[in-house]
Amino acid sequence: MKKAPFAPPDLRIAGLFICFLVLVPLLAACGSSGNGTTTLVVWTVEANRLAKSGQEGVYAHYLVDQFQKEHPNVKVKLEDHGWDEELRQNLTTALLGGTAPDVVIGESFFRQFAALNALLPLENELGDLKNDVVPATYEGSMYQGHIYTLSAYTGVFGLERNCEVVKKAGFDCDKPPQTWDELLKQAQTITQKEQPNHYGYTLQGPAGFSIGAVLRLSVYLAQAGASLCKDDCSKPWFDNPKAVPVYEFIRKLNKTTPPGLTFNSDEGQLYMQLHKGKTAYQIGGSWHVAASKTNGCGDCRYSPVPIPQGGKNASVLVADVQYAALKQSKNPDLAKAFVRFIARDDTQLKAYEERQTLPTNKKALQKLRSQVDPATQQFIDTLLNSELHSLPQWTKNPQKVWSAYNDMLTKLLTTDAPVPQLLSDAQKAAEQAVQ
Repeated sequence: MKKAPFAPPDLRIAGLFICFLVLVPLLAACGSSGNGTTTLVVWTVEANRLAKSGQEGVYAHYLVDQFQKEHPNVKVKLEDHGWDEELRQNLTTALLGGTAPDVVIGESFFRQFAALNALLPLENELGDLKNDVVPATYEGSMYQGHIYTLSAYTGVFGLERNCEVVKKAGFDCDKPPQTWDELLKQAQTITQKEQPNHYGYTLQGPAGFSIGAVLRLSVYLAQAGASLCKDDCSKPWFDNPKAVPVYEFIRKLNKTTPPGLTFNSDEGQLYMQLHKGKTAYQIGGSWHVAASKTNGCGDCRYSPVPIPQGGKNASVLVADVQYAALKQSKNPDLAKAFVRFIARDDTQLKAYEERQTLPTNKKALQKLRSQVDPATQQFIDTLLNSELHSLPQWTKNPQKVWSAYNDMLTKLLTTDAPVPQLLSDAQKAAEQAVQ
């Protein structure tokens, strides 16, 4: 999910928005097609895959065919209305105009819509699935104690290494770094010995209000217990004192990244450098296992992200693709049933079958673990056994909040300004954004 997130319009429209929510039942057309069949409209990026044949369309067809099989007289209509920036804008427009779908896909923005009373709570639908679903995959979008989303699939981070580069510098690739100190030492040594042909680490820097860099750096923050938020994660906490040593470590790692690569806005091109043998280490998502093979890496391997002294085993969810049922739905019970459907183990295994994404259902993860390669097993173990975090979802002006963070990160990587001062400035800007 490479596009940057986009904030819905300022919450000053909330009053107008709520008025529309009240008027919509009077304005909306009936959800029936007129022949006894109920149409369930689902906005999802899977819509375009219905035209695909073979492996590419397996998951999309399952979403339609299996749900319709279990719910006679229901027609599932998948529609693609974009992702991130485009999707948020289209959903906000639809909600204001009373043309919202029954169900919508998304990532890292649902708290904003929950705060606007636009979503249906799902804790009752979770029901007997509660012990099966990895809690962190829905906790990030909870609002005022209610569950508003369930995840169709997810991912986590690990340490990726190109063993050809590691071995060339004289290190044992069978023994990956276990601590931050070990990782930094190896990255520095590889850079000193092998540049300009090889470097020690791939660090992604900020690009506008993109959260790509934030996601990966959040792994290190989580390991150090340096939360990015406080007050039930409703307010930014960018000047958390525990974060200072994390950013000092990041600053050192950045000096082992190829010149100019840190601020490359093409995320795919940036992380491909390790697969092509330019860098030795990077934080990689669970989908990198397949990507490294596609990109021609002869010996890419995976292990847990090294931990700081006194730190903890923690990771961050990424590509945690969620679905929510809209309060404007003409078929609220069916909408909630569809969201529950995507969280079942059989549905999630179909997603993996097509795209190698990780299930969020523990039963599916356990079934899958016995069938996959050691690299994927490592990511499954991280998902099942680590302390998991997700990025904060700000209910107001998230674009401005993340821009404040990325401004701080840019200065961290391009100046020698003291870290505490940078964090203090970022905190002031973020607080102003959420007022």
